[in-house]
Amino acid sequence: MAGTAVANQKFKAGYNRYLRNALYLTLVLHFVGIYFSPPFEFKPYVLKEQEFIVIDTAEDFELPPPPKEIDQPVVPMAAEEGEEVDEDTEIAPTSFDRIENLPPPPPPPSESASEFYAFDEPPQLIRYVPPSYPALARQAGIEGTVLLRVVVGTDGKVESATVIQSDVTPAMEKAALAAARKFLFKPAKQRTVPVRASMAVPIRFKLHGS
Repeated sequence: MAGTAVANQKFKAGYNRYLRNALYLTLVLHFVGIYFSPPFEFKPYVLKEQEFIVIDTAEDFELPPPPKEIDQPVVPMAAEEGEEVDEDTEIAPTSFDRIENLPPPPPPPSESASEFYAFDEPPQLIRYVPPSYPALARQAGIEGTVLLRVVVGTDGKVESATVIQSDVTPAMEKAALAAARKFLFKPAKQRTVPVRASMAVPIRFKLHGS
């Protein structure tokens, strides 16, 4: 223990000397490294040269043939009224193949087709005008009924009248239409508001002696 204490005291006594010698050694090593190191030269960065690869291709090569042109369909042209047609104009041939498979033409519009009018209270007839009996029909004793469709306006007057069904002569139908146009109705109502409405009205032709 006595020897360790003596050595420790000697180390503490020479501590400053050890530190000074280490500092000198460090400075000497730095100067030696700087002296023997190569001088620094600044060199700018230069991109590497690009390498191009040349590929040999065949000098003679065949192009594919162009596609064949397709004939455009001939569009038939109809000459307008009063337009002269050039004699050199080509007219597309008309084909009557499968003419029996053509769809039937649309039916003509029905005279009885009517618009729909919504109402809560239907119109009520308040003035009836009897039709005039045609003289020829009276003499021939022709009787029958004409079923009319009348459109009653918001004022109660008949706006239009058409024949729906009839079993009498055209003169009697004409007389029935003329009489129906003079009818007067209490207009139909949608809740409390007068509205336009349509209704079927039969007009009968009957002789008194029959």
